[in-house]
Amino acid sequence: MTALPPGQRNNNLPAEVTRFIGRRRELPAIAAAVERHRLVTLRGAAGVGKTRLALRTGADLSGGFADGCWLVQLSSLHDPGLLARAVSEALGLPDDAGADPLRMLADHLAGRELLLILDTCEHLTEACAELAGLLLSAAPRLRVLATSRAPLGAPVEHVLLISPLELPGSEAGGVESDAVTLFVDRARAAVPGFALVTENAPAVAELCRRLDGIPLALELAAVRLRGMPVEEILARLSDRFRVLGFTRTSVDRHRTLRAAVSWSYELCTGDEQRLWAELSVFPGGFGLAAAERVCGPGTAATLSRLVEKSILQSSPGDTDDRYELLDTMREFGAEHLGAAAGRIRARHRDYYLELAEQAAAGLMETRQPAWLRRLGAETANLRVALEFSFIAPGEARAGLRMARLLLSYWLMTGHFTEGRGWLEQAAAVGDTGADGPAGDDAAGDDGAWAVFGAGVLAVQQGDFAAGGPLLARAAGLAAAAGDEDLAAHVTDARGILAFNSGDLDTARAEYEAALAVYERSGFTDPAALVTYGRLASVCLLAFDLDRAVALCEECLRRCDETGEQWARGTALWVRGGARWLSGDNAAAIGDALACLRIKDEAGDLHTTAMCFDLLTVCLVATGEFERAAVLYGAGDALWTLLSAPVLMGPGYAEIRKGGADTARGHLGDERFTALAGYGAALPLSAAIAVAAGEAPAVPTGGIGPGPGPGAGAGAGPGAAAADDGLAEKAKRLTGREREVASLVAVGLGNREIAERLFLSKRTVDSHIEHIFTKLGFSSRTQLASWVLEQGVQS
Repeated sequence: MTALPPGQRNNNLPAEVTRFIGRRRELPAIAAAVERHRLVTLRGAAGVGKTRLALRTGADLSGGFADGCWLVQLSSLHDPGLLARAVSEALGLPDDAGADPLRMLADHLAGRELLLILDTCEHLTEACAELAGLLLSAAPRLRVLATSRAPLGAPVEHVLLISPLELPGSEAGGVESDAVTLFVDRARAAVPGFALVTENAPAVAELCRRLDGIPLALELAAVRLRGMPVEEILARLSDRFRVLGFTRTSVDRHRTLRAAVSWSYELCTGDEQRLWAELSVFPGGFGLAAAERVCGPGTAATLSRLVEKSILQSSPGDTDDRYELLDTMREFGAEHLGAAAGRIRARHRDYYLELAEQAAAGLMETRQPAWLRRLGAETANLRVALEFSFIAPGEARAGLRMARLLLSYWLMTGHFTEGRGWLEQAAAVGDTGADGPAGDDAAGDDGAWAVFGAGVLAVQQGDFAAGGPLLARAAGLAAAAGDEDLAAHVTDARGILAFNSGDLDTARAEYEAALAVYERSGFTDPAALVTYGRLASVCLLAFDLDRAVALCEECLRRCDETGEQWARGTALWVRGGARWLSGDNAAAIGDALACLRIKDEAGDLHTTAMCFDLLTVCLVATGEFERAAVLYGAGDALWTLLSAPVLMGPGYAEIRKGGADTARGHLGDERFTALAGYGAALPLSAAIAVAAGEAPAVPTGGIGPGPGPGAGAGAGPGAAAADDGLAEKAKRLTGREREVASLVAVGLGNREIAERLFLSKRTVDSHIEHIFTKLGFSSRTQLASWVLEQGVQS
């Protein structure tokens, strides 16, 4: 998982790439609706600009929500069962807990103040209404802004109809309107030097009227200026409307947009039309290599022409450009795929099956992080490929193979819930090629691995009741097939189950048995290689430190040979723990930081939290109590985010608690609590900077109550001087700003402060912005801690 928890940034909204035009009335109306109603749906025809309005509203309002504004794009999601997961992904939440994803999401949002944008809901209205209802009930400070061609139908929904842009008047020469402004702006982008002049103004105005002011239709028409003057565009489009039987007495904007898209389609060459239709099988972004494999060689030039005609959008990717069809264009293209649909969808699946094959091999090499990022970027395509395989007649075996190949990816990135769901479907597929469930004796090699995969992911989620029987079934299949590698993986997974249950003796025996097979027959995947670290963890908790270090050293040696990183990070962490227990704190800190760098790049939040825990006890041992307290808080926040217990047994929990208690004893309860709270509120990147010593544990100005008896690093004349400086700055606050600051300190959100002081929320937003500027703060946590420390009175 590459996404980071909320707090890393204030929103995930994409940057605007074209100028925002018009909507002077709509924007304030939407902001007011979001202020008054907790679920607002922007309803309107395709292409009318709902998404653009939602994004601009989110950007305008995000500063007024303590936890920002978060966009969830749903156009590529077809399975309602994955809706909660899609929202969690947008928020950067992990997918590895065994609890119901919807309930986990509700629990996470319960204490947060944020604006959630659900974009393109029309194909999931019932699911979106259900999701919004549950989340709004669980999270009293949540607001949801949805875009859809139809209302969601939720009881608390407030619907705003989004109309097209303002049109020019019908009087001769009348061109003043938002529709004309948009057309001219996009025309200048398509044809540098284009200008609205007396000669072309009437045609431009009439064209905007003919297209009903629909932004997408206007943008498509503007691109046509590269090949013909505006007068010819108007004439051809008018002919198109007459053929379709359009009248001006009853405007059907869906038909208007469809006519504009259809006209664009007809103006494409045959190759362009074919490619447009075939590209509709991609649910989201795709690269040139994927397009050429699915749609045929020599696609690059045609792709470029579709980009030039605004049919396709392009953006830079990690290794090459990424392309994407707008929703309306994708729908239109799919309608023209016709009899070729099954063949093209199968080729799409085959490409991503081959990608999964390549990735499975690449995950044991130096390019492991790049492969993890690549698969993450292709999530929507992988889902569609798996859906096709398990739904289309005769294709299930390919889906079974693909699910098996993706097991390591799901394990390494923490996508336990989604991976388990696909593997459970795969486990029901026999080796006869027929759809539907089959007996164990017909499951075949991939089927047996699918059973194992579903079992190990269940165990990783803590669902031992489901995981145990699945592993037992997988063991029987492995024995029947004589598959020693699968049998070793099952044994390994049973070790995880025993370890997470606190049975260290059984875990050690299972890990030893699995490792013996791996060493004899070879390490086929990262999950096998990481068994060194798992066994070393058992030795660590049993204080068998020499054995723990030896196992880690052997793992690191093998990782050096292959370039594998995931197991390497685990081995570094365990070796760091052994070095800490041996009293070599400097070496332990070095190992913890090396592990942290690897796990941060991979998005492994579990081990990142464990790195914070290890650094906490190491820093306590070296007397750096303030940094230890901050990192303890950061680790606590991650464990809460993960909604998971510390799955290292009671001994680990006691060590962690002991480190915190020692720091608390030196700092005093109030100081420790303030520092830990500060660490919990830090963005992940900032907490890692503190861990690495690249940022101070305590920012200028302090963060809370002064040091208690025996305070360690961070106290002293410098801190006092900083406090004096802030005290001087505090004199610049107005009486109202002091009042607002005091209410922030007791935990009120901007909306609650506005209600308490009988102010508008926008006014409160402005006050807090001024307070931050005057005091040099960047977060509510800093402000609250300073208020408590200074005793600011309103």
